[in-house]
Amino acid sequence: MLFSPSGGLVYHLRALRYRQTLWQPFCGALEGWLTRHLRVEDELILVGPSAGHCLPRELLGRARSLLVLEPDPVARRLLALKLAPQRFHAEARDLLVAPLLSGRSGLDAVLARWPRATVLFCNVLGQLHFGLKDEQEQQLQTEFRRRILPALQGRGWASFHDRWSLDRGSDDAPAPALLHFERLPSDELLAEAYFGSETVTALDHGTTTLFPERLARDYLPWQITPRALHLIEAVAGGADDPPL
Repeated sequence: MLFSPSGGLVYHLRALRYRQTLWQPFCGALEGWLTRHLRVEDELILVGPSAGHCLPRELLGRARSLLVLEPDPVARRLLALKLAPQRFHAEARDLLVAPLLSGRSGLDAVLARWPRATVLFCNVLGQLHFGLKDEQEQQLQTEFRRRILPALQGRGWASFHDRWSLDRGSDDAPAPALLHFERLPSDELLAEAYFGSETVTALDHGTTTLFPERLARDYLPWQITPRALHLIEAVAGGADDPPL
């Protein structure tokens, strides 16, 4: 876990190096998006927040009761330092991937115990495919739609997650503008919106089937290193929305 390709020490070291410089446009855009789309009043559940490197402190501070689902022990310690003196409940077990693959209760049970809590998936859903076989990834997505989506009904929720990652230098990256689509855009439409007629090669993080196509999407470019660009998809829902 400490040397995970999607987090761990490598990610924390990147945050230390780039959080105040290269990541700043993305963090600012994400804060604005969360402010508009996520209403936090009382209870908040953070799913996979790592150390909260990209999360606005003001948003987290609104929650009177905060539950953090984060298996990375280093991340939990760093998050505690970021939030001090605010206290939070922490859960170190994997309540997302393993339960969905095994049929055991996990995040769905947590959501049942916290029926009024707002939920934020913190750049975690695009990382779930790492280490999984194709059939496991398909099962994970199917079980997420079957077990987790219904548990989001009647509450506020949001997710920001990788859709694509590209080997692309910061000088060649698109401007850090947020693009809005009324529904899930095709790969071709999204590529044209950010890169025009240029041909690009990207790693697909397998997130396009997790949420209904009819939901509006916003996209934010994140230059995570000088040579690596991630295109982040953001989607949200409210307590009065139709069933997922």
